[in-house]
Amino acid sequence: MPGGSCVTHFPVTSRRGLLASLVAAVALLSMTSVGSTAGAATGCKSFAYACTIDGYNATIMTVGWAARYYGAGTKGGIGTPPHNCTLFAAWMLERNGLTDPGHSWGYADQWGRMLASNTNDVPAVGAIAWYIGGAMGHVAYVAHVNWVNHTVFLVSDNYAGGVHGYTSNAWVPFGEPTGYIHLRDLATPLALIAGRLPRRP
Repeated sequence: MPGGSCVTHFPVTSRRGLLASLVAAVALLSMTSVGSTAGAATGCKSFAYACTIDGYNATIMTVGWAARYYGAGTKGGIGTPPHNCTLFAAWMLERNGLTDPGHSWGYADQWGRMLASNTNDVPAVGAIAWYIGGAMGHVAYVAHVNWVNHTVFLVSDNYAGGVHGYTSNAWVPFGEPTGYIHLRDLATPLALIAGRLPRRP
């Protein structure tokens, strides 16, 4: 409700009940998206920019460090209008406040290797999902995390060959990406807070 707050109450009758209540509360909170408006339940594919978020489109591809390293003026800007997964991922990181890293991280399949100390298997809103498959790999922005069914909502700009490209978003299982790159997360994964999961070597 606007201007107010919402509190969920769970009856507690024992330590086991308390633990179950905490787990339920964390699961409820973890399903909430942070800082993003992506919301398609079944996913989206568009040969324009209908499936991206936060105002990303062809007109912003010459502004900022993301465009400098991955935009239409580089070998990464592909198609008319240009579509490029690394450009969108970098643009979202820049939009979320990541300062200019001073260089490119290469093609998508190189990101997780170049940023190995920031890459692991734990998703978080604001992280970058990284794939090493295909000719040049793929990166996508993590817009939502569902800890109940272990899925993430990924938003990306894609290159499909020739002069064509498309934008897409979809829910995928946690384990589908090769890993998750944490440079400007909007929510820290609970497992990282607890220090239970090691970072990828």
